[in-house]
Amino acid sequence: MNKTLRTILIAIAILILAGGLVFVGSRFMRMRAVGNGYASGGLVAVSADGKTLAADPNSQLPENSATQKAGNLNVMLTLSPYPPVGWQESGFDVTITDGQGLPITDAKISLDLTMPAMPMPQNTLEAQYVSDRLYHGTGMFTMRGLWRIEIIIERGSEKQSVFFTVGL
Repeated sequence: MNKTLRTILIAIAILILAGGLVFVGSRFMRMRAVGNGYASGGLVAVSADGKTLAADPNSQLPENSATQKAGNLNVMLTLSPYPPVGWQESGFDVTITDGQGLPITDAKISLDLTMPAMPMPQNTLEAQYVSDRLYHGTGMFTMRGLWRIEIIIERGSEKQSVFFTVGL
């Protein structure tokens, strides 16, 4: 076997080995995230401590939306684009209704974006009331990884939060 062919075969073997290690490492990191109670990948409603909340089996939400309750309020978060991309502006649509499905139009909505796995600089945004039930804001995920989104809802002296996670 000539020297050039041998060098090429060794380079291919190294690339295959490196690719396999990256694949195994990414699967391991995903298992760690799920094993710690944090969802990875899609947009998911979670509790304040990061545990995945059971989704309504009758729900027909698109994959870029998730919902949960905050007291007697129903809160839905929709992200666009989806999946979100690091260092690109993302749209955050928050829809809020009361227990009877009536729109909530008098809330102050802010979102706090954090990463559970590491300390990050403050990353907050305000969502402005746009129309019937809908509040909209824009923000940015600053790197790949698992992000936690806290939606803070203020109405008068009452303050409530709901939480979601999404993996980039």
